[in-house]
Amino acid sequence: MLRIFAKWWARLSYVWQLEVEAGKNELNAATAKRNADEKRKLVLQLNAEADAIYENMKKVEEEETKRRAGEEYQKLSKQEQYEDERAAKKEKDDALQIISEKRKLADEESKHVSEAEQVAQVLRGRAQDSRSFADKIREI
Repeated sequence: MLRIFAKWWARLSYVWQLEVEAGKNELNAATAKRNADEKRKLVLQLNAEADAIYENMKKVEEEETKRRAGEEYQKLSKQEQYEDERAAKKEKDDALQIISEKRKLADEESKHVSEAEQVAQVLRGRAQDSRSFADKIREI
């Protein structure tokens, strides 16, 4: 009688352990999926910010071109015109640098998105394996 009870208890505790492990893996998979979704949103945000900066840069270039064609700009000395052009070029270079950094960060984060999705898939597979094994133990 004691052996029967011990066997029953061993089976029950082992199945419990497998089900708990499956539950933990599902929670971890859900967390990994949520992280992937957050990173995907970040990638979209970074690309949108880079696009906005680029559009603003183009708008400023057009305004600068119009301003340089105006009388007021023509009245400036050559030195002042040179300094103005140099400042405009520096601003453009800074904007291009920021755009480049945002695009690079977006590329890196998109790699993390696929990694997080793979982790979620592996964890869901582990949870399924644990549940399948627990089902086999129940059949014994």
